[in-house]
Amino acid sequence: MPDKPTDRLNAALGANYRIEREIGQGGMATVYLGHDLRHNRRVAVKVLRPEWSAALGAERFLREIATTAGLRHPHILPLYDSGRTGGQAGRREEELLYYVMPYVEGESLRDRLEREGRLPIDEAIRIAREVADALAYAHARGVVHRDIKPENILLESGHAVVADFGIARAIDAAGGVRITGTGLAVGTPAYMSPEQAAGQDDLDGRSDLYSLGCVVFEMIAGQPPFVGPSPQSVIAKRFTEEAPDLPSGAMAVPAVVRDVVRCLLRRETGERYATGEEVIRALARTEPEQRRETSSLPSIAVLPFASMSASADDDYFADGITEEIINALVQQGGLRVAARTSCFAFKGKNEDLRVVGERLGVRTVLEGSVRKAGSRLRITAQLINVADGYHIWSERYDRELLDVFAVQDELAGAIATRLAGSLGGSIPRPARAAPRNLQAYELLLKGRALLARRGRAMFDALACFEQAVALDPELAEAHALNGDACRLTALYGVGAPDTYFPRARAASERALAIDPAQVEALANLASIVAFVDWDADASSALSDRALAADPNHIRSLCERGAVFTVCGTSVASAERGLADLARGTAADPLNAWAAAVHAMGLVSQQRLEPGIQEALRAIEVDPD
Repeated sequence: MPDKPTDRLNAALGANYRIEREIGQGGMATVYLGHDLRHNRRVAVKVLRPEWSAALGAERFLREIATTAGLRHPHILPLYDSGRTGGQAGRREEELLYYVMPYVEGESLRDRLEREGRLPIDEAIRIAREVADALAYAHARGVVHRDIKPENILLESGHAVVADFGIARAIDAAGGVRITGTGLAVGTPAYMSPEQAAGQDDLDGRSDLYSLGCVVFEMIAGQPPFVGPSPQSVIAKRFTEEAPDLPSGAMAVPAVVRDVVRCLLRRETGERYATGEEVIRALARTEPEQRRETSSLPSIAVLPFASMSASADDDYFADGITEEIINALVQQGGLRVAARTSCFAFKGKNEDLRVVGERLGVRTVLEGSVRKAGSRLRITAQLINVADGYHIWSERYDRELLDVFAVQDELAGAIATRLAGSLGGSIPRPARAAPRNLQAYELLLKGRALLARRGRAMFDALACFEQAVALDPELAEAHALNGDACRLTALYGVGAPDTYFPRARAASERALAIDPAQVEALANLASIVAFVDWDADASSALSDRALAADPNHIRSLCERGAVFTVCGTSVASAERGLADLARGTAADPLNAWAAAVHAMGLVSQQRLEPGIQEALRAIEVDPD
C-alpha cells in the first residue's frame, strides 16, 4: 500500500516541519496544515503539483519567489520559507517545490461568498480598501501579484490578508508556462485583466487593479462581471463586450462605488486608476455618504453659543455651556451628536448651515447665545433643519445661574423629544444637582476653554483647575482636567516630566476616587500608563472603561488606536488600532489632532501614502 502524501512530506520535511493534514487544493498547489518545529507555530505548507514542479525548475522558482520574502505589510500574508523536496539526478519529475506561510485562523473571501452570496456594502468597501493598500505597497516595490481573486484573499478577524504574492510571478518568470488543458496564461479567467489574458509579459500594477475590480463587483453583485460556459468564453467577453455596471438591484450601491468599479474595469490600462492609493482615496469619498445612508438616528451639531455678556471674559462661559449641552445631548441617547472639536471648528465663522451639515454629516444644527449678568442667566436656542434653513424649534430660558445644570438638561431633553418623538421622555435621567460652588464651576469652564487652546494657555488652565478644587474638593471633573493639563505639560516638554506626570496621575486618581466613571480621568491614566509605564494592556483596559462610559470619547478612541498600532504585536491588534483611529476621525472629521494621530498609526504600519494623505488633511484642517 503506498505511503500517504503526508507521510512522504514528513519524511522529507521532518527536520523543520510536522505535516498534520491536507486542508485544501488549488489549481497549482495542495495545501497542508503543518507545525513549525523551530518556532512552535502553525503554518500552511503549500506544495506545488508535480507537473508544475517539473515544468518550472527549482532554481528559477525559488529565486523568483524569494523576492516576496521582503514584503512586510499588515494586509499581505508573509512568506516564511521555501524549498524543494525529493528528486534525484535524472528524475526531475519527482522533485516537489514548496513554500511556507502563516496559517490563518479564519476563512477565505471565496468561502464567505459561497456561504453568503454577497457582502454588505460597507464590508465590501473596507475589504477593497485593504486589498488596494496591500497592492499599493507591493507595486511600489516592483511586485505584481497576477492572480488576485477571492481564493487568495483571506479574512483574519474580518480583515483582508492577500496570500500567494510572487507565486504567479515565479511561474511567469519560468517562461510563460501555460495551464494544462486550457492553453491560457497563468491566472484565473474570471478575474484576469485583458492584457494578462492576451499573454502580455510586461504586466504592471494596473493589471492587479483590474482583478480587484472583478472581486469588488462580485462582493456586491454576487458574481464576477464576466461569466460564461467556459474559460475561453469568459476571456473572449473582455475583448468583445464592455464591463457591465453593477446591477441596479444590488443593494443601495453608492454612486461613488459604481464609478470606482467602472474605472477599475476599463479595458485600456491607461483609463484605469494608476495606483492602489488612488483607489483608496476614491473609496474614501464614500464615508460621509455611507454615514448619511446607514444611520437612521436623528443627528445634530451644536455650534458654539455666542456670548452676549457685557464682559468679554465671559466668552469662555459660553464655550463651556456649549460643551455642557453637547454632553447632555449625548447622554440623552438615540441621537447622533457631532463631536465637540468639529463643532468648535465653526466658531466665529458665518458658515452656510448646509455646508456645516455636509461636513459634519448631520441633518440639524443647534445655534444659540448665552448672557450672564450677575446671578442671572439667559440661554436662547434655535434648532434648524440644514437642508432648507427652516427653524424646527426655538426657546429662551431665563434662570438663576445656580440652575445652570437644570437648564442644560431641560434644553437637551426638549431637543431630543423634538427630533425623536417621545424618545426624550422614554429615557429618563436623574437630574444633576446644582453646582456646589458657583465660582468653582465658572473656574472649571474657564480652565477647560483655556486648556483647549494649548500652548502657554495651559498654565493659566492649571491655575483655574487648582483654584476650582480648592473651592470644591469634590468637583471630580476639575481634578480630571487638572490631571490632563499636567499630563500635556509633561508630554509637550514645557514642564519637567518627573514633576508633572506624577501630578497628572495623582489628580486623575483623585477624580476616580470621587467618580469611578469619570471619562477624562480614565483617559488620562490610559495615556500615562501607555507612554510612561509602557503597559499597553493596562492602557487598553482603562480606555475600554472610558469608552464604556462614553462610546464616542474621541481622545480615548484615538489613544487606544495609537497604543494598538504602535505597541501591538500582531496583525489583529494593529488592525484593531487602525479601526479605532478611523472611527475617531470619522466621528470627529474636523479634529486635526485625531487626524494627526491617525496618520501616525498608518505610518507605523508602513501605510505611507494613506498616512501622508491623512497628515496633509490634518494640516488642512488646522494649519497651526
